[in-house]
This record gives sequence, structure tokens and C-alpha cells, in this order.
Amino acid sequence: MALMILIGVFVISIGIFASRSIDDDSDPSGTPDIATSSNAGTGDATPEDSTDPEQPSEPLSDDDGAVEPEATNAVTIEAPEVQQEPLNEEELQEYQPNELGQIMVLMYHRIEAQDNPDDVWTRTPDQFRGDLQWLYENDFYIIPIRDYIRNEISAPAGKRPVVLTFDDGTVGQFRMIEQDDGSVIIDPDSAVGILEEFDAQYDDFVAGGLFSILPLAPFAWPDAEDQRQYASDKLQFLIDNGYELGNHTVGHVNMGEIPDEEIKSELARAERLITDYAPEADISVLAVPFGVYPAGGDTSIFRGWEYEGEQYELEGALMVGAEPAPSPVHVDFDPMWIPRINADDEQLGRWFSFVEENPGIMYVSDGNPDTVTIPENVHSWLVDTLDEDKADGKTLIRY
Repeated sequence: MALMILIGVFVISIGIFASRSIDDDSDPSGTPDIATSSNAGTGDATPEDSTDPEQPSEPLSDDDGAVEPEATNAVTIEAPEVQQEPLNEEELQEYQPNELGQIMVLMYHRIEAQDNPDDVWTRTPDQFRGDLQWLYENDFYIIPIRDYIRNEISAPAGKRPVVLTFDDGTVGQFRMIEQDDGSVIIDPDSAVGILEEFDAQYDDFVAGGLFSILPLAPFAWPDAEDQRQYASDKLQFLIDNGYELGNHTVGHVNMGEIPDEEIKSELARAERLITDYAPEADISVLAVPFGVYPAGGDTSIFRGWEYEGEQYELEGALMVGAEPAPSPVHVDFDPMWIPRINADDEQLGRWFSFVEENPGIMYVSDGNPDTVTIPENVHSWLVDTLDEDKADGKTLIRY
């Protein structure tokens, strides 16, 4: 079964949906639609046990359930308004920008019901909604990971950039539900459904996130066979609606235990499989499986390699870390070693509380990607950490 996305605007709260038609070879009688809905049933499967999704029980093979991609029409994504001129003195005092501050990169795996309170890899839908609500109420603004890596952050003035990342492509991140009338909607309790709901609810909230998937079963892992048919359309939807796709290798390999040539194969084949589904996708950011880098922490492969006569390279690599990431102009910034905060109660509780008590630690945007604005008096963690060479020709402003 394949879907064709029609250009549409998601306005979930009032029931206006972006629709897609389905051509089902097994049942040619119907042409149901795909949409988001805040009123649909959850469709949650019975939760699995609390097995770490960073450790799949069996490696996947290239022959497992591939779905033929189908081209779709792209939609226009509205970019945030960018500050054209440097902030004046009054605006500096109002927004208090600090572009030397740290940026939270949050790491999610499963979004689904769970009965085990010790399961640190699963976030329930309501917990995820709570995370987004806290971020919104505390002036955080979702940005693409590549904007962070390239130091092209264009969050509105006064906002704190945050990056959402989702590993493995688990089904609860993006599930489709077929309705009684044959229509197909995005599960409102999946991560994408929840993000789209927030996007519709708040004018100044922009949905986004990096989904680093296992490309042999996109958003069907671990056992949602009925979701394989939607693989191409899910990936294309993400690209068309401002989300990002990342590399997570083909078989979720431990790169510390395999030779370089196998690492190159895993990374290149993962990129090929994903771009078969969504040709426009940029797969230049890697979520490192298990957080284990090649032997000795060698990232030279990531910076450029050849596989079957083609050249590949990564812009960045994400760790399984437990702290905010440094500003792109911080002396310690290295795009191949980006720390993340795991989205569990302990880690999120710790850092959300720390941010509330120490607001000076966080990056606050000046709204202009061509300037780097930093207060003269910074948090003690940030003293003498500016690397002006990393400003890359941008105008440096101190106030």
C-alpha cells in the first residue's frame, strides 16, 4: 500500500487536515485519507517490556520488508521571522541574548504507554506532552540540529534553542491508524502527532525534530508489521513538514567492535535506504548507536569516506550523553561529539530544575543568525570559553 501526500495545512484543533490518497493493490475499492486528528483513538499497542531500544534483539537484513518509495508533492514550510538588524540597547535589555550559552539536545526513544517506572527509554504520550509544555512555557524554541551544527541558529530573539532527537524509528514515534471509514490518520498519541498538535495550538511553536531511524523498518520497530506499508509516506511527510532524518546505521551496530570497512558500509547503506524513501533527505547527522564510537574514538571516517565508488561525509555525530551541548562558538564545541540529555524523569528533572535556577547557563538567541551576541558578565561556566574563530565571520556583539 502506498500513499500520495496532497499539499495541506494541519489545523488539528479545528479538524482541517492534510490529506493523502491511498492506492491499495489488495483492496482497490477505497481511497482513504491520511490526516492528523486530536479526536482519534490512541491506537497504542500493548507496551513491550523495558528492553533498551538501543539493543535490538536480532540484527535486521536488507531483505526485511522493503517498501517501494513513491514521489510526493512538497509543501512550503514557514520559517521563523529573522531579526535583520542587530538589537538596539533597549532590545538587548529586553531579550538578554546569550549566544555563548548551552543548548539542550534531548534524546527520545519510545513514545508509548509503559508500566515499568524504571524504564528510562520510554516516555508516555502524556509525559512527552508535559516535556513540550515545559519547554514552551520556559521560552524554548525547537531548531533543526543542522542549524545548531552550522551555527545558523535563527530562533526568535529572546528564545532558547532546543533540539529534539528520536532514535531507532520506533513505532510510537510515528504511527498511522486506519479508521472505520477507511481513512488513515497520524496517531495523536505518537510523537509526530503530539508535535503537530502543539504546532496547531500555539502560533509561536514550530514542530521539529531529528528522527534517526533503522531504515529496514522505518517506524515499525520492534514488531509493528502493519506499519511497514506507510514507510515511504511517513519519511516524506517528515521532510515536507520541517523535520529531519538522521543516520543510525542499518543494523544498529556497535562501531567499537567492527572494522572500518564495515562501519563505512553500515553508514553508506543506511543513507541509501533512507534516500530511496525520501530522495531530498539530508542524512548527514549520525546518532551513534549505543553511544559507542569507532575504536579509539576515531571520528575520521565520519568526516569523509568512500563506499562502492561514492563519496559520503557526516556533518555531525550525537553521543548518548547526559548534559547540555556547548554553543557553536564555545571552545569545546565539536560537531562530532554532541552530548544529549536522555528524556527520562531523572535526567529531565535534573536539567529542567537547573535551568530554572541558573538561567544564565542557557543559550538565548538574538534573533539574527549573522551576529553572535554575548553579555559581558556570563555564568561562571562560560567565563573564557568563547572561541572567536568559530564565529566564522559573524559580527560579535558584547553588551
